[in-house]
Amino acid sequence: MVGENQTPMSEPPDRADTARPLAPTRLLVVDDDTCMFDIFHQMFPAPDYAVATASHGRGGILLANAQLFDVAFVDFYLAGMSGVEVAQGLRRAQSNLKIVLMSGFLVENRAAMIQEAGASAFLTKPFDASAARAAVARLLATPKPEARA
Repeated sequence: MVGENQTPMSEPPDRADTARPLAPTRLLVVDDDTCMFDIFHQMFPAPDYAVATASHGRGGILLANAQLFDVAFVDFYLAGMSGVEVAQGLRRAQSNLKIVLMSGFLVENRAAMIQEAGASAFLTKPFDASAARAAVARLLATPKPEARA
């Protein structure tokens, strides 16, 4: 029996609710330089990230049609399809996909290309892990609702 100055003990939380792991962030990397695949796997290790790779644009678009991704990193200069074309194909497959264009070459009119591709960011190669992780974090950050007056 609980007295006036005593509070009932609360039930412990359900273990199933507290032990549930978060789903990994799903990344797609489309680059004809396959050395980049190992770099991305090192920068974004499991179990926090799941990295899928494609060495050409069509392969990346096929993957995007088969499974969901949170962020796609697309090389700007690909053989067969430009990075802009690949980004547009990815956008058709997944309208909410965040796309990061990347290149080791100077890209003239970069802002216009990013807009045409429907991309959210651009990284200049070589980039370090902190820049890539910061791009992912920024793109996946939940926008804060605006305060009402």
